[in-house]
Amino acid sequence: MAQPALDYFRRRAVLLKAEVTEGTDPLPVAGTDGIRLFDGSSSTEFDKVERNEDTAHFGSKPFVVANRRATIEGTFELYPPTTPGAASTSDADCSRILLPSAMAVTKTLATKTTRYNPISTGIPSATAYWYHTGTLLKVLGARANLSSLGLEIGQRFTGQASILGEYTEVSNVAVPSVTLPTKVPVVSSKRNSECIISTLVRGATASTDGTPLTDLHTWAKALRIDFGNQIAYREYTEKGVSGITDRAATFTLRLAKTDISADFNPWYVRDNGIVLQASYRMYELDTKVGLYSELGIRAQIENITPTDIDGDYGWEITGPCIPSPSGNDEFYIGFGDTTP
Repeated sequence: MAQPALDYFRRRAVLLKAEVTEGTDPLPVAGTDGIRLFDGSSSTEFDKVERNEDTAHFGSKPFVVANRRATIEGTFELYPPTTPGAASTSDADCSRILLPSAMAVTKTLATKTTRYNPISTGIPSATAYWYHTGTLLKVLGARANLSSLGLEIGQRFTGQASILGEYTEVSNVAVPSVTLPTKVPVVSSKRNSECIISTLVRGATASTDGTPLTDLHTWAKALRIDFGNQIAYREYTEKGVSGITDRAATFTLRLAKTDISADFNPWYVRDNGIVLQASYRMYELDTKVGLYSELGIRAQIENITPTDIDGDYGWEITGPCIPSPSGNDEFYIGFGDTTP
């Protein structure tokens, strides 16, 4: 007797495409819109509207389904495009997730940088196709929240994505042959990375304990950012969309206590309301030239926890990311090229 055909349970893929006008744009295609979403999963939910009927016996009430929505979650990677700053070829693969997460891209050819900064208006939505072992879930008007976006010694530059939108179809469809990026990002190490506290400012004056501080290299272990996007599906007559109703980004910085303590006292910084600016940069090469990825914050310290970092005394510093009056600079994701 022939054995049944077995299917690989983890056969899955995500297609994600930014929308200009929800529901009318060309749909994602397997050859160009595939992204890598590791450990991906999906779930559907809805508003349960019950009908409060009188019944002769105890029991549940009948209900109808309203406000259908779906969530796609997983881990994604960040790494620089081949030509940062170029007009048409410098969008990073991760931009498919960054843009619906309330970020906008700025490309500067002169400095060969591609930088993503948070925005509050004009946030694009996306169409997402989620394939998982013969099931297709179509999601329109999707927006995203990102958490655990971080650079850390011994790890790749990764983040956790949660994409929410209205699902319009769940059907049995074979997973197409999706074209995915083949690049394997580098791992952060002491040879290819650096973490710099660029300025500490109180108002417009750079200061910590009275001494201006610029470009202080630290022995950092990790820098992480959680976007804090609050996403809700909103429905009106003739319109429904997932909207980002609030954003309260937070950071976590883990660093060893070294001679920097003579220049950088986190308790003084916190108690005096001083704004911290820091960046963590990882290069593709150990020579620290060429293509690089960067994560930066403008923030205030809220909590300082003395902690063990690889057997050394260190601090875990957390707090909110704080924009300047001009906005859009509480954190950023950058890619660049230092090649002359």
